[in-house]
This record gives sequence, structure tokens and C-alpha cells, in this order.
Amino acid sequence: MDGVARRHVGVEPAEVDGPRVKTDHYRWVILTLAVLTQVTGSVVAQGFYTLVPFWREAFHVSTATAALGVTALNGGQILTMMHLGRLIDRYGERVVVSSTKIICGVLVLLGAAFATNFVELLVLIVAVGAFYAAVQPGGTQAIISWFPPKERGVATGLRQAAVPAGTFIAASTLPLLAAHVSWRAAFVAQGAVSIVSGALFWGFYREKYDASLRVARGAEVPFRAIVGWICSTPGFLRLTVAGIVMSAFQFTITTYAIPYISTELRVSIVAAASIFAIAQFVGMPSRVLIPWLSDRIFPGRRLLSLGVCMLGGVVSLLGLTLLPSGSSWIAEVTVLGALGLTAIGWFPLFILQVAELSHAGAASATVALSWMTCMMAMTVVPYLFGILAADVGYGTAWALLSLPVVASAISLLASPRVQSVR
Repeated sequence: MDGVARRHVGVEPAEVDGPRVKTDHYRWVILTLAVLTQVTGSVVAQGFYTLVPFWREAFHVSTATAALGVTALNGGQILTMMHLGRLIDRYGERVVVSSTKIICGVLVLLGAAFATNFVELLVLIVAVGAFYAAVQPGGTQAIISWFPPKERGVATGLRQAAVPAGTFIAASTLPLLAAHVSWRAAFVAQGAVSIVSGALFWGFYREKYDASLRVARGAEVPFRAIVGWICSTPGFLRLTVAGIVMSAFQFTITTYAIPYISTELRVSIVAAASIFAIAQFVGMPSRVLIPWLSDRIFPGRRLLSLGVCMLGGVVSLLGLTLLPSGSSWIAEVTVLGALGLTAIGWFPLFILQVAELSHAGAASATVALSWMTCMMAMTVVPYLFGILAADVGYGTAWALLSLPVVASAISLLASPRVQSVR
């Protein structure tokens, strides 16, 4: 990794891009912008999930075909996330994040005005996903730059809690708007939200970085160097594997929990959805609570905290599989709440540790690469799980899904203390 300066923990950033601001207070403005960006990004991207039934009716396609919109969104992100992360490292978050948010808004508005068939809509959604991909690496770098290590856990948790919060807002408003007006009206609302949030990010965000980062600013770190850094940095490969298996674990549970509860526990689909909603609700504050507890119980040991959280997720899933048919709703809600706490709350620990161990001058690109591998897992594994569950049953399928999580968690618990590089 020669020739690339490294940032160290405890080095106080020396410069701010833009008007001088008081670091002690302005970091909360930065966090507010990061949360707002994540919430509004979720309203746009996750809001597409809520509009699938309306696309089916509008374009006279099957539910499976309409659901290709979700695949198109993820595909667009996978195509560009690494490149956008590298652009953020070179030119800063203010330019890249604000411009991509505005472009996303414009694209959605164009879709509302001109999309006349489902193929055109899919092309639009791929383009939206391609620009939306800047949100994930951008906000993480903001927290690393502005917050000291002891505050990053809670700050990252608040930002990540914005994802389910944005999804909740989208699910509460967009279907109503689409039902009473049209899906195009929902698109107009999404586009306006994205443009306004992008403008706010441009107006109030300030870049902050230390002198060592300035050496690397504007110089692109080769992809090979980033991969080499991941492979050579103590604990980074174990962390990457943990992110992959937990992404597969979380999104497989998200995909199959409702049909499993309905069929295996013999409750109505509406009741199953309501019980599962408890897990999602608990998952929102858990993204703040778990990093907060980690910073106080295991300060500086995020890998250890992540390993404990992963094992908690497996135990919670085991509890779900052991529930008998006709069990009480209290038992079902308790188990699903525990599953939401662990299977959703793990992510801030992962993404923050990735950022703290990342290659100097390539933090956003490293976060983007890690998140991109996770997205591949969350796209492929649920499909494979469905085939397996249909062939051998849910019990065996859940066990096989859990084995890699247990193995990865044990490797994290057994790993030596890892020192963050920033």
C-alpha cells in the first residue's frame, strides 16, 4: 500500500471544505444530513417495493414480472456502487452524493411523465439504482470524518435506523397516493423528495479531512490495492465473510418469515405479517442500541460485538423453528422481536468496522466493495433457499442457512483485538 497516506485514530482533522464551522457542534448537522439522506433515499428506493402491485395492474403483467423492478434496482446498484465510492474518495461527498440524489429525483420524475410500458420502467429503475448506490458509502464516510471513535457507533446506528424509517414512511404514504391518484403521482412525490434532499445536502454539508488524507485526495487508489488491503489487514477478511453470511441470513429471513409463520405455525397471512412487523419495528432502535452497547461493553472491539450479535440471531431463529403449531402470540412476538434485534441490528457494527479498517484514501470505495458483495449474497441466497426449502423442508434449510453464520461468528470471537486505522 506504498504511496498512500494512512489516517490514524486520534489525528484531528485540520481542514474543512467550505465556511469555517465549529467542529463540536457542526458534526450534529452532518449527522442530520446523513440521516435525512438515508431516509429520503429509502423512500425512493425501498418505496419501489411498495408499488409493485400497482405496476402489475397498470402494465397488465404478472406479480413475478412486476417484482423484476426490485431486481432491476439492486442490479443498478451493483453495477455502479464501487465506481461511485471511488468518486467520493476522489472528489468528496458533497459533490457526488448531492448530485446523484438530484439525478435520482429527475429520473423518477421523467419516469412519471414518460414511461409508457414496463420495459421502459425497468430501464428507469436500473438507472435510479445506479445513482442511488452513492448513498451507502457516502454517509458512512461523513461519520468517520466528523465523529471521534467513541461516538461513531451511535452515529452510525442512527444513520442506519433511517433505512427502515424511510421504508416505513414509503409504505405508509406511497400506496395510498398510488391507490387514490396513480403510481405516477407516487413517483412525483419520490422525485421531489430526492431532489430536495440532494439540494439540502449540497447547501449544508461540509467536507472535513486531515492533512494526510489531502495527500491522497484526487488520486485514485487502484482496485488491486484495495483488495490487497482487505486481504492483508488483520480481521478484515473475517469481517467481510461475516457481512456476506449475515446479509444472506437477514434477507432470507425477511423473504420467508411471513410464509413460514403462516404455514408452519398455522396463522393467517395477515396475522403472520403483523407478527413479522414486530421484528421490523424492533430492528429500527436496535440499530442504535447495539452499537451503543458495543461502545460501552466492548469498547474498540466491534468484531467481538458483531460475533455475539450473529450468534444471537441464530439462537433467535432456532427459537422460531422450535415454536409449536398454535403457540401463543406472546411467544411468537417475543421470538420475532429477538430476531429483529439481532438480525437487523448487526449491520451498523459491520459497516462502521469496514470504514474504520478501510484503505487510506479509499474509505468510500472499500465500503462500496464490501456492501456490493453483501448485495450479491442477499440477491442470490434467498432464491436458493426457496429451492432448498421446497425440496427438503424449512427445518433443514434454516439449519444450513445458520451454519455459515455460526462458523463466521466463532471466527470473529476467536480473532485477536483489531486496531482501527482511523
